[in-house]
Amino acid sequence: MIDFFQITGSSSFAVRAALEEGGIEYTAHNVHPRNRDLPGFAEANPLKRVPAIRDGDITVAETGAILLYLVERFPAANLGPQAGAPTRGDLLRWVVYLANSVHDIHYPVLWPSFVCADEAGYEGVQTKGREKFAQVGEYLEAQLTGREWCLGDQFSVADIYLYMLKGWEAYGSGTLGGPAVDAHYARVGARPAIARARALDDLDERLMRHNPNMRGGEPI
Repeated sequence: MIDFFQITGSSSFAVRAALEEGGIEYTAHNVHPRNRDLPGFAEANPLKRVPAIRDGDITVAETGAILLYLVERFPAANLGPQAGAPTRGDLLRWVVYLANSVHDIHYPVLWPSFVCADEAGYEGVQTKGREKFAQVGEYLEAQLTGREWCLGDQFSVADIYLYMLKGWEAYGSGTLGGPAVDAHYARVGARPAIARARALDDLDERLMRHNPNMRGGEPI
């Protein structure tokens, strides 16, 4: 049984969706954004950031790391190619790329104060952020044109991760990619397990919260 530390509607959505997609048994522990002293959470991730999991004596944090761990830990869940498979390298490339280059791509555009203390610099931060946003979108569009999934004809945790990051554009940062990325988002979102994960996280089809002032059923 996986202990899953999460804040609904946050980065932990990708891990919850993978757990649901793989039919992996887990217990969700709702972390309150303003009170992160939940028992066991600091042991799972000393930084007290979600997502984090505990699998017996093993703990894993960071979205990409957890997704790759689940692929290896539960091979029967078919969440991605195993070590030695021809597409294993593609899986690693996609997940690391999404974690390193795409995960934070919305922040400079939407919240320049996160990276600049001086309001006079906000416009420059947002300009550079939009440039990178466009570059990443072009790359993703080229990669997904003519493909059903990130790895071609094999669904994987990379598709789940990209789905979440694409969905965050609903906050107003812009449109990530073009028709191919949009079609990929629709395909992933139509999967029953992804729909269950949205419902469990109280999210609509754009990954926007139905109840913005609630997390895990509790007011923030």
